[in-house]
Amino acid sequence: MAVNTIAFPVAARQNKNDDSTAYGKWFLVPYWPETLTLRGLIERVAFDQSVYSRDIVEGVLQKLTTVMVELLKSGQPVKWDGLGTFTPNINSKGVVELNSVSVDQIEGVRINFIPENAKGEELTSKKFKDLCTFEVLGYLETTNIGTKQKPKYQRVLYPIDYQAPVPGNNGGSSSGGSNGGTSGGTTGGDNGSNTGGGTNGGDNGGGDNGGGGSNGGGNDVN
Repeated sequence: MAVNTIAFPVAARQNKNDDSTAYGKWFLVPYWPETLTLRGLIERVAFDQSVYSRDIVEGVLQKLTTVMVELLKSGQPVKWDGLGTFTPNINSKGVVELNSVSVDQIEGVRINFIPENAKGEELTSKKFKDLCTFEVLGYLETTNIGTKQKPKYQRVLYPIDYQAPVPGNNGGSSSGGSNGGTSGGTTGGDNGSNTGGGTNGGDNGGGDNGGGGSNGGGNDVN
């Protein structure tokens, strides 16, 4: 069965951190309109593999989710061949005396994910990059979609050849679309680090280009 290639959407963001050696440079960050839910994943699997009905796909994935959560709750790492390993870890306070150790020290549990790195199935850095087809959608700017009295800042996607309005001088437009842009997307990646083996790590300006927050999110002006 033929598989349609879906492009990996990316957008340009400018480093506006005055303290960064990369100030003024444009870097590419992931851009997607929303996170795919389990229901969306079910629809995709059922569509791509029509030999399995939607009900069968839904039952299997929901059961898989339930079992994985139960295993992780019991401290059991789970490896999904071809994808990676999910490993539970804990945040714990320290105590001075060994005989004072108790579960009350545990402050939280986090799930770490390590991408598959077995030979022929590497999902990290340049190996995974070679599997992707990228598409530049435009560039991101922080725009005031409110008023001067009640500003509301939102990250908006603009075409590369479009001159975005200056943040804060927007006059309170009702949406990003009226300014030639698209709002409501999500940007991923932390350009201040080398997460996942990214080639831009460390040079992308730290605080300005970092973050995987929602593009509709609050007062996150640069």
